[in-house]
Amino acid sequence: MTSPVIYTVAPIARLIEEFSKLPGIGPKSAQRLAFHLIRMPEQHAHELAAAIIGVKDSGSRWSRCFNRTEDDPCDICADPGRDPQ
Repeated sequence: MTSPVIYTVAPIARLIEEFSKLPGIGPKSAQRLAFHLIRMPEQHAHELAAAIIGVKDSGSRWSRCFNRTEDDPCDICADPGRDPQ
């Protein structure tokens, strides 16, 4: 088994490192994601970044289901047909 290639260009290496922190993403997948991101149109990269920031900034976690939501309770927990248990 060969070890993954280490990139010395700091921004690329950091991007690979951050992707590899995601669950289920190993070094090779992190490299693939990083290079896909580098090749994608700049607008798409900005949209992805904005979506990540948006989900982190919007709403709060509701204590019952830990879902991120702007409503308390969330739509799922507020469903009258849902078993509260």
